[in-house]
Amino acid sequence: MDENKVTTGSEQPTETGAEEKSYTQAEVDALLQSEVDRRITSALKKQQAKNDAKLREAQKLAQMSEQDKYVYELEQREKAIAEKERELALAENKAEASKILAEKGIDVNLVEFVVAEDAETMNTNINLLDKAFKKSVKAEVERRLAGNTPKKGLPVNKAITKEDFMKMSFTELMELKNENPELYDELSK
Repeated sequence: MDENKVTTGSEQPTETGAEEKSYTQAEVDALLQSEVDRRITSALKKQQAKNDAKLREAQKLAQMSEQDKYVYELEQREKAIAEKERELALAENKAEASKILAEKGIDVNLVEFVVAEDAETMNTNINLLDKAFKKSVKAEVERRLAGNTPKKGLPVNKAITKEDFMKMSFTELMELKNENPELYDELSK
């Protein structure tokens, strides 16, 4: 019977002093079955709600006269056409907004934040994003430029003597080699 046991870990007491629980295969099967049942029941309820809505719609149509059915179906088509037109306009505006953002040097992944149903609102959104983006970049650049300047470095516009060269640290020597390889070669001889 021990081969049917499933454990959640070692059966040694944990730091809190409680033992971890072990389950038999039958208990695991029962837990899995209850979860499957719960999910199936949920899916069936959703499907039943959809079917009920369709049934109510069919009953509504059955009670209408031919003229009312015609008007109702016409209204439904008009709503569907209006929704498709709205989706098409949004897709076109999204493409146009992406193009404008790319021209302004702003990441096109931000298009969802500026796209709107009408061009005027979209342009307003793009301009607001552009201003905020540039302000943020400027603030970050200023913050980084305001940081501590290096205290020790290579002298600017000052000739380096052989003696100065010999006193330089390894980092300073590598910096000199990268910035002025000819001078480095001359001093290292």
